Amino acid sequence: MRTDIFKNIAFCTDFSDNADEAFIAAKDLAWHYGATLHIVHVMVTFSVAPPAHQSFMPIEYDSKFIDQVKQGAQETIQGRYVDQLKEKQPYEIHLLSGYASTEIIRLAEERELDLIVMGSHGLTGLAHVLFGSTADRVVRKAPCSVLTVRIGKRND
Repeated sequence: MRTDIFKNIAFCTDFSDNADEAFIAAKDLAWHYGATLHIVHVMVTFSVAPPAHQSFMPIEYDSKFIDQVKQGAQETIQGRYVDQLKEKQPYEIHLLSGYASTEIIRLAEERELDLIVMGSHGLTGLAHVLFGSTADRVVRKAPCSVLTVRIGKRND
């Protein structure tokens, strides 16, 4: 059996239940293939264009607030995912900022990822209508294979 097919596997999370299901697949695949697991979370940022009659005023983000958000994401990743990895399983954490699908695709290109694993559904309701599916965009534009995971029925 070839074990070199996947050397770098990204797991993308928005901390939804569906992402948690995708994590199980990603960590198991990474362990099986001896791949580095890249745990990716994109903090969504928004830009608002000013009305035509006003000049552009960049929004000043409070660096303390941004640091708190990053720290919260880091702690969540540690407790929710990293603590579940097997001993000595290689991983990297990537906290990105921007438009989720764009940042995931950029990371895939930069890090030469072999596989992206993500939930098939994250945002729901109005957010999904407004922003569409990150998974759909990643599947269409990624430079590597993408595995989307659905929450399935379990008979535990």
